Amino acid sequence: MPQTIVDGARFHYRLEGDPAHVPIVLVHPIGADQGLWDAVVPLLTPWACVLRYDLRGHGGSETTSGEYSLQLMSSDLLALTSRVGFERFSAVGVSLGALAVLDAAACAPHRVSGMALCSAATRIAPPPGGWDGRAHAVRAKGMEPLGQPMVERMFSAGFRASRHPAIETTRSTLLRTDPEGYASACAVLRDADVAAMLPAISQPALIVSGEQDALTPPSAGKGMASAMPNARHAVLPGGHFPPLECPNELAGLLREAFADA
Repeated sequence: MPQTIVDGARFHYRLEGDPAHVPIVLVHPIGADQGLWDAVVPLLTPWACVLRYDLRGHGGSETTSGEYSLQLMSSDLLALTSRVGFERFSAVGVSLGALAVLDAAACAPHRVSGMALCSAATRIAPPPGGWDGRAHAVRAKGMEPLGQPMVERMFSAGFRASRHPAIETTRSTLLRTDPEGYASACAVLRDADVAAMLPAISQPALIVSGEQDALTPPSAGKGMASAMPNARHAVLPGGHFPPLECPNELAGLLREAFADA
């Protein structure tokens, strides 16, 4: 897998599709990696050139010291897209990834032409004990205690009942995540509150909510869309991870939003 150093860290990434096609970057949530998009990317590459990468402290990307910030996450996104030649692009993020996309769009509107924010809210609800408590817990006990609660909270009941292979893959990815990288990213979710920036985001935005998402419910997505001047809201079946529960429907929305960008 290609890797490069930007913003003082080594990043693993993939660039897929024809470079002449519409450039799109995909950004995963905390505790995941770029494999979250495996079912979506083949549906995009007929018309898009797709960049996906592992966030700082996740997957094959480097864990750096100190707490991470939303500004650092969006800076990583902008630096990596520059490195691969995406000077102007559309961006898609899930949860923490959506916040990074939104901040990049606010900081560099000349570069982010449009966005899709999946499973997003102005603030991501903290777990019991708060984000600092979660960070302390994973540093002390590792990732194993998070596995089953993640499955129960992030996936819809119907998807869990199906025993879809993506459930175990996602759980395994979480358990492989570097505890220090995960804990450092918890600080982003602790501190990020994007409500104030929404009215100034003029680029076209698609807000995608999972109908059964308990963490970022459709009401949160609808509220974000209503606060942005050029946004629309869509609700898909399932829980917190649309790329896993309904990749075909999500890819259709992205084609509709970005194919002519």
